[in-house]
Amino acid sequence: MTYEGASSVGNQLYVIDLTHYLDPRGAIAPERGPARKFADFLTAVVAHATDFDRPEQTPGPPCFKCRKRNRRAVDTGVTEDDRVVWHCVACGTHGQISNWQGSFWDLTSGQPSD
Repeated sequence: MTYEGASSVGNQLYVIDLTHYLDPRGAIAPERGPARKFADFLTAVVAHATDFDRPEQTPGPPCFKCRKRNRRAVDTGVTEDDRVVWHCVACGTHGQISNWQGSFWDLTSGQPSD
């Protein structure tokens, strides 16, 4: 599946290196607070986008920006240059995640990586 994403005009674009949120063993580094919630969202996006065995209609994780207001799921995908991308139709927030390959949340082989 490929996903082209949306224009960044007027919307917030997040460009993320997943390793910045992981400890040396590959686990989520932030233990609590906003950084932990954001890391949880990012890893859920990676798992959803890379699970090619999931049914097409399976909703993505709730948008971290507007989840309290409308619980809107983000659209996820993987670009041709292997970036995981997400987009929230409700608030327009979108982003791209690099360095996700080989992480625990990389489900491209059908199961979590070790």
